Amino acid sequence: MDTIDSELKKNGINVLFPIDTKNVNNIANYVAKTLYFSFPELKLDYNTLFSSISRLNMFIADMPQNMSGASYYYKNSTIYFRNGLSLNMIKKLAVHECIHHFQEIKDSKGKLHRLGLCTYQGIRGYGNALNEAAVQLMSAHANKIEEDKVTYYGINLSTPSPDYYPLLCNLIRQIGYLTGFSVLFESTFFANDAFFDKLKSCIGENKALTIQENFEKILIFENKINELTQKNLTEDLSYNKFKKSTDKIAKYKKEIQDTFLGTQNLIISSFFDNEMPKLKNASQIEDFRRYLYSFNNLIGTTPTYSFFNDYYIRKMSELDDIYQRISNPGMSIAVQKRSKISIILETLKKIFMKNASEYENEINK
Repeated sequence: MDTIDSELKKNGINVLFPIDTKNVNNIANYVAKTLYFSFPELKLDYNTLFSSISRLNMFIADMPQNMSGASYYYKNSTIYFRNGLSLNMIKKLAVHECIHHFQEIKDSKGKLHRLGLCTYQGIRGYGNALNEAAVQLMSAHANKIEEDKVTYYGINLSTPSPDYYPLLCNLIRQIGYLTGFSVLFESTFFANDAFFDKLKSCIGENKALTIQENFEKILIFENKINELTQKNLTEDLSYNKFKKSTDKIAKYKKEIQDTFLGTQNLIISSFFDNEMPKLKNASQIEDFRRYLYSFNNLIGTTPTYSFFNDYYIRKMSELDDIYQRISNPGMSIAVQKRSKISIILETLKKIFMKNASEYENEINK
């Protein structure tokens, strides 16, 4: 316990008092019901969920403002909540922390080997940021958090989690759209390899590992920004030290923007490039086109971002070639009837950059 107390204090957590049994059961009931009804595909049992959650230790504590309002410690199966939160807010935050409780896999000595999508080898965890994003996506879905359009680090995006891990939640949702959310949530909750195996089959192992590493980079940069911001607010820094700190923050923000967009572009190009050779008929081509176009609703953008538009136009041209080959093998394209993809491409060049909704109306006539 002394080691845990020391660890908590090192992270700025000062334990104040335990949450009483009545409120622990209230929290357990809310979380168990929320998970049970939100994820029917996981085939969870309410009684099992409630029993496990109600046995967790829960404490109110003073916590740094740059931390989340709740933190789960697997070493003592305890959740710490920031002092001053309403019970309603505590219940919502508890969903995220309780998912962490259910996804942990320990050995007989209590050593953590796996936490959802994160695997521990020695003292290092591989996939921690990917796991945090997936858990928060599940939590936001379970708590019915409304999707919001926000701007972080110069990136405009829509996210189901505007307050916690907004960029990572946007990216993990992009990935879930491609792999399927059922396999993502299953692996996150039950800590198995099904999701990452599916991701590797969709985009290749090396690219999957690169995306996992990029998630980690974004989380590290965000933590560095939080630390520097907290330091600027709480310490009386000289002008030179303050300038150095703000310059670092600006640098990390640029790193986050570049890493986010690079990861997004890799997700898009890797998946759809991999799927194109599988197209065998006109129906599959049209499904592919609509699937790619719909991805536009998920991405983050900046004023100068053009990758998706350029990629989409390029793929339309390639789809037209594929359509011509499979529809009229051996015939000259010059005497063929124009394909729907060809018509789409011509229309797209004129209006894609102006108004996406007008474009969809045009091609659906």
